[in-house]
Amino acid sequence: MQAPGASLTVLPELIGLVYEGLNEATPWFGLAERLRHVLAARNVTVTLHHSDDCPSDLQVMSVEENNETDWLLAERVHRERFSHIELVDPESVLPGDVIVFGPADVEPDCAAFMASVNVASCLRTCFAEPGGMRCWVDVIRGRRTPEHHFSVSDLELIRALLPHLTRAIGLYARLKRQEAERSIYEGCLDHLVLGCLLLDGDGQLLCVNHAARAIIDKRQGIELSHRRVQLQDRTVQRALEKAIANALASRAQPSGQHRGELVRLHAQDGVLLGMLAAPAPRVEYYQGRHVPSVILYLSELTENLAMQQALNGSPAELIAQLLDLTRQEARLAALLSSGRTISEAAGQMGIAVTAARNYSKNIYAKLGIKGQTDLVRILCKSFALLR
Repeated sequence: MQAPGASLTVLPELIGLVYEGLNEATPWFGLAERLRHVLAARNVTVTLHHSDDCPSDLQVMSVEENNETDWLLAERVHRERFSHIELVDPESVLPGDVIVFGPADVEPDCAAFMASVNVASCLRTCFAEPGGMRCWVDVIRGRRTPEHHFSVSDLELIRALLPHLTRAIGLYARLKRQEAERSIYEGCLDHLVLGCLLLDGDGQLLCVNHAARAIIDKRQGIELSHRRVQLQDRTVQRALEKAIANALASRAQPSGQHRGELVRLHAQDGVLLGMLAAPAPRVEYYQGRHVPSVILYLSELTENLAMQQALNGSPAELIAQLLDLTRQEARLAALLSSGRTISEAAGQMGIAVTAARNYSKNIYAKLGIKGQTDLVRILCKSFALLR
């Protein structure tokens, strides 16, 4: 452990950890761990979210070995008993501020609590990104003999890190927004039962969405192996490889216009699968062999079981609410849209055919359509909303 009053000679290492923390599974844990050693601290915590509406903060924490303090319990007690004290309230520290406080600076009850968990001094700073995300770093020292207070060089070190922390939190927020958008779009693709596989510049798999995995898992004749799409039909395999190669070649041309090539595969259970290999959009200044280069779309063409299951599995109340139908009318609409005849739908609903015909007339009148074909079209457009 380095002595208190850490030298600025460790600053380059800490700056590196600030930016490396963007890719850590637990962001900035490496920074917190190193700061704890550099500043001879019991605990270094990076708070990524603080809200009075939440029972606890979202924190990344590094604690000394053989730690006996329940820091989560300490935070809960602090929230319940001492959040009214401005000095110890994180919200009172503005971005760029660096403060130091200890038991001598707070009310007696709070001072006694800090002493009970062996907190002799706390250094706190705040940094933020333009979009509003605010974060805090707390460095906690315990009682020692002799006492070691935070030195001028300790404060200089933290102040020197603040500009980098501010830039890093902006990058982190941007990355998380992109991850959230990708998750939303992937969820939409999954719900629409459109498989999506991303390939790199070598035609190897980078990621596969849930819909693609579901299709591949239940169809024989197509599988994912050695980071590639493998087809049992060698002729179709060659056609797919050619389509991928053409997409890659088109992407390499700055002005290349390539809408993609279609490939079809008859799975061993007779279902026809359609594949489209298209070049992925180029991202400026982000190129190389391992960036997303080809999008391979995958869909079941001759059997839309997923849509039928989505419609039949949707509560009739949702269909009724969306289309302003009664529950029985909604049940009949789902059955008719999945290809049932009036007689088949009536039998499945346990009603007379004449009753089913009357329901169907009510449905067509309410929706302003002429027949079952128009109903299928409406339900096909609607099933993505019937989650």
